[in-house]
Amino acid sequence: GPRLDALMDGLSASTPRGMGKGAVWHLTDRAELDGVLRGGSRYAVERGFGVERDLTRCEDYGAVDDANPHEVSERAVERGARQVGSLGSGNHFLEVQAVEEVYDDRVAAAFGLRRGQLCVMIHCGSRGLGHQICTDYVRGMEKVMARYGIQVPDRQLACAPVSSHEGRAYLGAMAAAANYARANRQLLTDAARRVFAQQTGRNLDLVYDISHNLAKIEDHEVGGTRRSLCVHRKGATRALPPGHEDLPADLRDVGQPVLIPGSMGTGSYVLTGVPGSPAFASTCHGAGRVQSRKQAVKAERGSDPRRQLEAQDIAVRGASRRGLAEEMPAAYKDITAVIESAEGAGLCRKVARLVPIGVVKG
Repeated sequence: GPRLDALMDGLSASTPRGMGKGAVWHLTDRAELDGVLRGGSRYAVERGFGVERDLTRCEDYGAVDDANPHEVSERAVERGARQVGSLGSGNHFLEVQAVEEVYDDRVAAAFGLRRGQLCVMIHCGSRGLGHQICTDYVRGMEKVMARYGIQVPDRQLACAPVSSHEGRAYLGAMAAAANYARANRQLLTDAARRVFAQQTGRNLDLVYDISHNLAKIEDHEVGGTRRSLCVHRKGATRALPPGHEDLPADLRDVGQPVLIPGSMGTGSYVLTGVPGSPAFASTCHGAGRVQSRKQAVKAERGSDPRRQLEAQDIAVRGASRRGLAEEMPAAYKDITAVIESAEGAGLCRKVARLVPIGVVKG
């Protein structure tokens, strides 16, 4: 109704998206950007964008410690400076959702979720900065692979040993990008909170902020001994089990919230980590594509993706026709089947299912 329209208009207006079309922060000062790269959400909260509790509900309490801004190129810094607090494009979104089903009341209550509640899910990353870091390091690692006797089938897989100079530099730059992404989401969260308070008089509490596409040094058990591993979660996300020491006190008994969005216009799930996961406390991060973006656009030719979503009572803001066509449900696997297989494989457990009411796209 009109209330949802006002809410969606507000969210649309307060969520910068496109390619350098403005963001919440324009950082002119390199020291400020360094603050973001080192401090992530902590830096944003210190600057008044959010509350202290947000940090306890964020992976690594808001920032990966071993970030090294010195390993981030000038070009990446330039691209990052004008995009902090913007959504970006592709599969990134801000969605208003309703909790349709709760599978575990105790865990849902600990997360702060209940049936019928309105939620906001934000999916975005480190924008042009992360993209540039990837480009820089793929190029750099391609040059040194032969030296380490490494061959890969695809240049996108270019790599170097974790302990090498190049490997260490990349870990430092990647951690900086992860922190940038967290600050980015923190700013978008703060903006969404203000709109919600204004339009509904209600506050938004953070369920969890979790990274995907990140490699981290962690201790895990391998063949009966604890070892330090570099865990790559590409298209994947962390899922800590109940009792894990990295969880805040209020989540320790229930495990870490895991957020898995479906494709646009279908349901999303909140899950929790389970003990004894065979995948180093990881699970998938989304439904996963069955069609490339190009195929999806071709398949949607002649149809009106915006109208299809609005026919399901989902309000859409700010997406190009092509952007919507690329992300339509037909381009993705069925999220319910994906969740069933992840649960069946002992990677996670369902807590709640959410359905979209409104979407803001890049």
